[in-house]
Amino acid sequence: MMDGIGGGLRGRRLAAGAAALMGAGLVVSAPAALADAGGDVRTAPSAEESPEAFVGLSLAVEGEAPLPGHEAVLRATVANGDSGEAVSGAQLAQHVPDDLEVLEVGAGGVLEDGIVNWRVDVPAGGERDYTVRVRVAEDVQGAERLMSTACLLLDRNADPTACASDTVVVASPTVLSRVTETVDGALLARVAGAALLVGLGWLVWRRRVA
Repeated sequence: MMDGIGGGLRGRRLAAGAAALMGAGLVVSAPAALADAGGDVRTAPSAEESPEAFVGLSLAVEGEAPLPGHEAVLRATVANGDSGEAVSGAQLAQHVPDDLEVLEVGAGGVLEDGIVNWRVDVPAGGERDYTVRVRVAEDVQGAERLMSTACLLLDRNADPTACASDTVVVASPTVLSRVTETVDGALLARVAGAALLVGLGWLVWRRRVA
């Protein structure tokens, strides 16, 4: 029963994320953004023109739950299960929550208003990864759940072919982590002070020798 409830809740969240992507208008406007970035933008063949490739999309958060102010990587994977036809000129759009600062976008993606867009080309039977490196805002509370949703469009004039989502679960700072950060800061201060004393001593010795 709980699995059914959890699955339904996840489905509603994913649908809400997809609706947010479409509602933002950035999925539709992304070809212009990609063109401005130097990408060669083409519309993928429609279902009437050629058989639609079997394409899967997954989204995962790499590594352990990050603390506030720490980094994480979101990895979207597009898998082309069609062994005879490549995916060419498709579009992947991923929404990144406001509390996640985008530090780096891989694979030539374009960031605009919290939406990352990629041109997607996947060979027959192959797969491609698209990553976003983010940093959790300092003021985010521990145990906060920040969900990112990605949608793949084989045809930009149609509904998304597939959508996927995953959640960055922010870790709660522990007493040990706070002590470690304090100790690290104190250690750095002591090392810097020792280096300064050594440098001053060296200058005094040089003057005496001169």
